[in-house]
Amino acid sequence: MRQTLPLLLLTVLRPSWADPPQEKVPLFRVTQQGPWGSSGSNATDSPCEGLPAADATALTLANRNLERLPGCLPRTLRSLDASHNLLRALSTSELGHLEQLQVLTLRHNRIAALRWGPGGPAGLHTLDLSYNQLAALPPCTGPALSSLRALALAGNPLRALQPRAFACFPALQLLNLSCTALGRGAQGGIAEAAFAGEDGAPLVTLEVLDLSGTFLERVESGWIRDLPKLTSLYLRKMPRLTTLEGDIFKMTPNLQQLDCQDSPALASVATHIFQDTPHLQVLLFQNCNLSSFPPWTLDSSQVLSINLFGNPLTCSCDLSWLLTDAKRTVLSSGSEDRSFLQRFPQNQ
Repeated sequence: MRQTLPLLLLTVLRPSWADPPQEKVPLFRVTQQGPWGSSGSNATDSPCEGLPAADATALTLANRNLERLPGCLPRTLRSLDASHNLLRALSTSELGHLEQLQVLTLRHNRIAALRWGPGGPAGLHTLDLSYNQLAALPPCTGPALSSLRALALAGNPLRALQPRAFACFPALQLLNLSCTALGRGAQGGIAEAAFAGEDGAPLVTLEVLDLSGTFLERVESGWIRDLPKLTSLYLRKMPRLTTLEGDIFKMTPNLQQLDCQDSPALASVATHIFQDTPHLQVLLFQNCNLSSFPPWTLDSSQVLSINLFGNPLTCSCDLSWLLTDAKRTVLSSGSEDRSFLQRFPQNQ
């Protein structure tokens, strides 16, 4: 009689963008007496009234019913948070006068129109547009925001990514596309070369990509091949992800972490694909639908933690490789007939 074997291995911390959305806390909040601090005031009536001194470096304008950003913002601003307002459009060129702006947070607005364009803040390195109404991204030509390193588009109704969608961000390192509508509908998904640069070359700077909560059915080599420096890929809570197979990691040798937990349709992982990832450290597959997990050839110095808890794994020779060397594995039992297993490098 075949038995099921739930496995639980050491879990690791994930970047904050892979966690449930949390509001960011600015360096400090500017509080004022007068119209900006009054709960009944309408900030759009006198957008400049009550703004801080000209040398302010951080400003929070959240929950002000703003339909546009005031044109009289202090030019010294480095951090601006205008989340939870009524903004409907954003043109980065209109922020060009904020030459020192580095962090712009516009979560939970109504932004449906976006224009990258030249002339934006040269030093802007973090842009958070999560939970707006962006159904598509504008064409991305030229280095519009050449210093941008982190872009969050989580929670927007984006259905598709066109080729070279992020080509105007040559320094981009972190991209959050979680909880978007990617893959929904006949024309939805990620186009081949979506992550290519302006000249068609790979986007060599991107290290962290979060596609959690999207409707993609698989990872395609046509777009992931343009991410050679990718270290972390998040595919959590993806209802349509069914398989990981092919040569999808052939061009991502630097991959260190793959997180697919809570993707209930994921029933097949061709584990030999991990032979192309010699730096892999963490595999998270808890609460998927895997019945087997065959071995592959590991690098002799590789440290690998695997979490398979909550899968309908059946006892078979395909799992014996996880238990063969007592010097490199730690196996113990816990409540509810759970087993805990971690694989260690050979030199331990």
